[in-house]
Amino acid sequence: MKSILSLLGVVYLASCASVGAVMEGGKNLTTGVVDATVGTAVGVSSAVLQDVSDITKATADTVQGVAETVASEVDRQTDQLQEGTPEGKE
Repeated sequence: MKSILSLLGVVYLASCASVGAVMEGGKNLTTGVVDATVGTAVGVSSAVLQDVSDITKATADTVQGVAETVASEVDRQTDQLQEGTPEGKE
């Protein structure tokens, strides 16, 4: 009877160790998935924000160039009107 109880004790301890290992593995898996998900979300968000920033900068540069061209042309034409002479006939 003593040997049966000893055998059951050994099996019980081995079972507890197995359950503990499974629980620890599950915890590691869960935290790994959460870490990977958060890391991926941050990486994607940063990339999107960088792209939006680049698009906004390019658009602003284009608008600035167009505005400068229009301003130069308006200035040239108003100068002609103020002088009262057509361009190139001075």
